[in-house]
Amino acid sequence: MDLSIIIQLAVLGLVRGSMYALMGVGLSLIFGIMEIVNFAHGELFMLGCYIMYFVAAMLGLPFPIGILASGMGLLIVGIFLEKSLISTLRKKAGRDWLMDSFVLTIGLMVMLQNLALIVFGAIQRGIPNLVPGQMVIKEVVFIYDHLVILGLAFLTVGILWYFVKYTALGKAIRATSQHSEAAQTLGIDINRMHSISFGIGAALAGISGALLITLFPANPYAGMAPVLKSFVVVILGGLGNIKGAIAAGILVGLLEAFTVFFISGGWQNVIVFSIVIIALIFKPAGLFAPAGERP
Repeated sequence: MDLSIIIQLAVLGLVRGSMYALMGVGLSLIFGIMEIVNFAHGELFMLGCYIMYFVAAMLGLPFPIGILASGMGLLIVGIFLEKSLISTLRKKAGRDWLMDSFVLTIGLMVMLQNLALIVFGAIQRGIPNLVPGQMVIKEVVFIYDHLVILGLAFLTVGILWYFVKYTALGKAIRATSQHSEAAQTLGIDINRMHSISFGIGAALAGISGALLITLFPANPYAGMAPVLKSFVVVILGGLGNIKGAIAAGILVGLLEAFTVFFISGGWQNVIVFSIVIIALIFKPAGLFAPAGERP
């Protein structure tokens, strides 16, 4: 097997894996703080795709502005959804709010899909590339698009890691995830932490949609495939575990790239979900988080 092909497959796998990691980190962050599963996460990805298309294709602005607009736009949307729907449900539903939150996010998923279908139609709207061109190094072809996506994805994860680890707000979020009652006793506004965490998770989904618009054009169902893989990432990485989500995302991306090349298309899903089933049986806490480590 030619080494150049192996390198190109690895790069492609890292590109997809970095996006799955971003989506998975968003889900893990929301679960780690609020202990709910956001089934509408894929629709937040879809909204990020539409914002990116509007900014980059219709307005003709540089793609970094589209990525920032997607991230900031979904941050606002996420905070609004948490304050208006999820927070309200948590206060009124009492002990049963977790089950009700599943129904709420599933309903939100269906609503956003159909709203996008009404407003935008079923037409796919994408852009050909973020940065055109490619370079060849010793017979290895590096597509600029892939390098940009990979670099920005790791930069986003790095910024999030620094924020959670070293900033005062990030430490408050970590404290809330570890013990919300104790954090509240120390004067931390846990309702505010919930809103910010949901907003950050939504922003990560929006950034993923913006970066992957060349592979997943904007359409009402654009988030269905990525969100399935992000759930895989969360399960393999460990519920609420950010480091595990990053590692699992890269693993899933690499598995997909090499499986499609060496076997055929379609088998990547069989293999990935088989690993999920095996992990749930033998290591339900996650492959990369034995104790389901929190953020």
